[in-house]
Amino acid sequence: MTSLGRAMTVLDAIADAPSPMSLTQLSLRTGIARSTVHRLLDDLCAAQYVAPASRSGGYRLGPRIVSLSVTSYVDVVKTMRPSMIALARTVNENVDLAMLTGDDVIILEQIASAHRLQAVAELGKPFAVHASCIGKVLLAHRSEADIARVVSRPLARYTPNTITDPSALRRQLDEIRATGIAFDDEEHDVGISALAVAVERPDGLLQAVSIVAPTARFESHRQDFVSAIKRWRRQSLPVVGPVEVMADGLDAVAGGRYGAFRKPLSATA
Repeated sequence: MTSLGRAMTVLDAIADAPSPMSLTQLSLRTGIARSTVHRLLDDLCAAQYVAPASRSGGYRLGPRIVSLSVTSYVDVVKTMRPSMIALARTVNENVDLAMLTGDDVIILEQIASAHRLQAVAELGKPFAVHASCIGKVLLAHRSEADIARVVSRPLARYTPNTITDPSALRRQLDEIRATGIAFDDEEHDVGISALAVAVERPDGLLQAVSIVAPTARFESHRQDFVSAIKRWRRQSLPVVGPVEVMADGLDAVAGGRYGAFRKPLSATA
């Protein structure tokens, strides 16, 4: 096998693994000598195709891989951008576009609001699916095997509100399938809240669109955001999950919290 072939084998092993892999694990998985794997990892890290996973001490795919993936989905961003701009103007908050990559979710695009205090996202950065509304709304529509794989490993805690109990996560996924909307109540970042819906393109690609805001503003306009994204979803690409019964579903799940939608926020320039 050539050096390029061995490097690709290591990359495939990292990409297929549900969590970061150590040097020893990669050697055992690929059948390549530990010293050779070490050298390949040095080269791949230098080129940013692989990056150290600081929490575990292992290795994960690097930003260059994510960047290449994002580049290949330029057409996705172009398709969604006009309607995302319209939604951002309606709610006057940041609107994000995301998709799954393996067992992580990455943000492909963000439409920024005019607010000085914003919830700024790093494009291409992987987020844990269980700790974000964009991740949960996409995971809710994955196969049972995919969900089982996610809940079979420890669910990392990012804030006091992060869901780390597999049963609690499964219950929330059931609610998301019933209502069509996922919420992030400071589950990944303290001070940031969001909601998301899933949208399926004609080619079958599943994406998530979210409204993200500092928690204080989010709580003040939560019902407005629900109403706005519900209406936006009707007017955009084919959607995943119920639309017409969304208000009833949210009302049943939240004990009436979302039963009376106010009129949407005025669009901003």
